[in-house]
Amino acid sequence: MRRGLDFEKAEAALKRAADKALHGTREERSGRFLVSSTITSAEYDDEARELDITFTSGKKYRYFNVPLEIYAEFLDAGSKGKFFNDNIKGAFSFVEIGRK
Repeated sequence: MRRGLDFEKAEAALKRAADKALHGTREERSGRFLVSSTITSAEYDDEARELDITFTSGKKYRYFNVPLEIYAEFLDAGSKGKFFNDNIKGAFSFVEIGRK
């Protein structure tokens, strides 16, 4: 599925993420640890456009060619698991990169 980049939506999501990075909890400021029942952490490499997600099972996966907008929306999502299932799972190629 092809997705267009909505710059206004991406900018708003990035502003919210930046606000959390400056004024949020320690976990929110790091951008790595999430409040989720299924996902424990996420890291994004904007140059490589790779998203690493660690699940509560300890399994860690790398998703390729993920737009920054998707990562920003993921961080901003009320339910990380639902956002993952609706927008990342099945939409991007991936590999398992180990266990935490």
